[in-house]
Amino acid sequence: MIDVKLITEAEEKSKVIETIDLSWRAFVADLKENIFSIPFKGAYQAFIEAESLFIEGYCGLLLIDRLYFKQKNYLLKEPIKYYPFRIYGVYDQSGSFEHFVARPEMGFHYLGLSNRGHAICTGDIQYLNPDSLDLLKEAALKIINSFRVINLESLGTVLLPDNYATLRDILANKEEETKTKVGKLIRHKLIEEIL
Repeated sequence: MIDVKLITEAEEKSKVIETIDLSWRAFVADLKENIFSIPFKGAYQAFIEAESLFIEGYCGLLLIDRLYFKQKNYLLKEPIKYYPFRIYGVYDQSGSFEHFVARPEMGFHYLGLSNRGHAICTGDIQYLNPDSLDLLKEAALKIINSFRVINLESLGTVLLPDNYATLRDILANKEEETKTKVGKLIRHKLIEEIL
């Protein structure tokens, strides 16, 4: 009963105060929407892009020098090398891990294109949820080691610079069987079998 009496006897609120209150609430809501939760503490390289936080897990040499097909191993006669190559863990605004990406995108272990680039296909790589810098670096080292081998039996999106155009064009051709691709690579003297 007292609440009803207080409401009926209350003065009409000021329109100025109501406008200020609504403006302040909108400002606070906008701040909350754009705040990133940092997933873990530590000193590391990171940047924000497309509403995601990218945390560097690896910076060093990218080396691709082997090819695997049907239980046979091959060496690339001209290994692919790039430095500095970086692998990042991608985290959403709440600080939850989403996937890994590389900058520049180079190699054979990539999934389809999204609005944030190509996610790295981690396939059979086993790693714990990277909720610390140490776990992120550990997972990134496993990824960089897997990048070294081109597995023709689970070939992802092929991303190579123009100076590897022949290799890129052969491997990216989705119309040809894998066995035909290996034959072309041998004929072009791009690979040799490891005995």
